[in-house]
Amino acid sequence: MKKKVSKASKRRLMIFGILSIMAIVYFFVTLFGYTYSYISLKKEENNLKNQLVFLQDKKANLKIEIQKLNDPEYVARYAKENYLYSADGEYVLKIDTNEETEDNVVTNNNNVYYIIGIILFLICLLIFRRKKKEK
Repeated sequence: MKKKVSKASKRRLMIFGILSIMAIVYFFVTLFGYTYSYISLKKEENNLKNQLVFLQDKKANLKIEIQKLNDPEYVARYAKENYLYSADGEYVLKIDTNEETEDNVVTNNNNVYYIIGIILFLICLLIFRRKKKEK
């Protein structure tokens, strides 16, 4: 024999079900957001580590450059190459070879996870409404 389930208990189950689904959707949206943030921070950490190594190499090169600048012959050659300095009877020809580089722009798409959560929530609402109409 089937027990009759009252309308009040059906309503309670429906409300509890909707709240549970909302909590689950919120959990997954938050989880995806934190995961994305974690991955972004890891990439930033790796970039900063690479930048640190680059700057340490640059520091070492600059120390070597300081030592070289104490040599008068190097200073004269440096002035000729970089500042177009010439001695009497010399001609200076400068050939410019600049290469253009493109900057990589990284966009932050945190809102994608919230949109996915809203879409999942709306799908759940449509499913519950359809079930309600069928009964």
